[in-house]
Amino acid sequence: MLHTVKDSPLNHHTLAQALHYMQPGDRLLLWQDAVIALSAPVWRVQLEPLAANGALYVMQEDLQARGLVADFGQPLAMAELVELIAELGSPQAWS
Repeated sequence: MLHTVKDSPLNHHTLAQALHYMQPGDRLLLWQDAVIALSAPVWRVQLEPLAANGALYVMQEDLQARGLVADFGQPLAMAELVELIAELGSPQAWS
């Protein structure tokens, strides 16, 4: 299953909820304000193992809009996200 989180982890608990409910083999996509988690040390510790397993995706456009660069996780363009959803089925959106 693909879990998607769009809210900043600095203001919302959606990232914590998604991480809590993820099962082995699940994947996580950070988009919109959730991409900020990549720059927060407390979240990096939790997200880097997902990235190491190829289970963390980050929307490239959202990183660019916030002046961030992903040094871990797999950046995705919108077309790649469409392909990922086609592969994995309907995502679980956390909001």
